[in-house]
Amino acid sequence: SDHDVAGASVQGGKRVTLLAPGTLLARVDALHDPGALVVTIGEGEWPLSVLVTRRGAQIAAFRNKCPHAGYPLQRADGRVLVQEGRYMVCSAHGASFALETGACAGGPCNGNALERIAVEVRDGAVFSA
Repeated sequence: SDHDVAGASVQGGKRVTLLAPGTLLARVDALHDPGALVVTIGEGEWPLSVLVTRRGAQIAAFRNKCPHAGYPLQRADGRVLVQEGRYMVCSAHGASFALETGACAGGPCNGNALERIAVEVRDGAVFSA
C-alpha cells in the first residue's frame, strides 16, 4: 500500500512525506521529451509533489516547490510550462529552472535551485534512488 512506501516526518514544524528508495515515480514513456510531469506520492494531508523531467536521455526529479515563494510549478490545468525545450517555468511568478538540473535560470528564484531527488532509471521506469 502507499502507506508502506511513503512515511512522514516533522521538519521545521511541518509534516512532510518521505520518499522511500525504490518508489516508482513514472514510466519513461509517460514523459514528454522535453517535458516535466507532476507526480503525487503518498496520501492524506501531506502528500509529496514531485516533478519528473526529461530532456533527451537525461531524466531527473525535483520536489515540486518553487524556492521563490513555495508554490508548486504547474498551471491550473496540472501541466508544467516548458520554454525553449530547456526550462520549466513556475506558473506563480515566472521563475525558470533547467530541466536537467533544477538550477535557477531566471526570474525571481534569485539563484536558488529546485530541491533535487535522486533517481534510478531501469526497466522503462523512473524510481527514487
